[in-house]
Amino acid sequence: MTERDKWLMQAVRDLETARNSLNSGDYYASAFWAQQAVEKALKALLLSWGRSYRGHDLVEMGYLVRDELGLDVSPIIDDLRALTAHYTTSRYPDAANAVPYEIYTRADAEEALERASRVIEWVRRNLR
Repeated sequence: MTERDKWLMQAVRDLETARNSLNSGDYYASAFWAQQAVEKALKALLLSWGRSYRGHDLVEMGYLVRDELGLDVSPIIDDLRALTAHYTTSRYPDAANAVPYEIYTRADAEEALERASRVIEWVRRNLR
């Protein structure tokens, strides 16, 4: 099993954890795990092309994919923009300016899941 495979497998599992969190009503956690799924999927993509990235900024990763791999990220860039903030705002009251579990709604979690699913499918199509 390659490093790429490990990262993609964990991305898929994180997406499932996001779904489980949605179903249990933990909407803030669902958004966080959706962001994590995308982060790991993008890292798998970069690894499949012999590149790597350390960090959590999905937009920055998208631009790296565009610039280093020459892939058109326009179909997913808005998803990356929307998801990247969940890394901090879904977990920290000082980042959210409120208690995260009180401000995230079912609609927020569903949107994050939809966006993450779209990005992961795009990643799968572009793996080497």
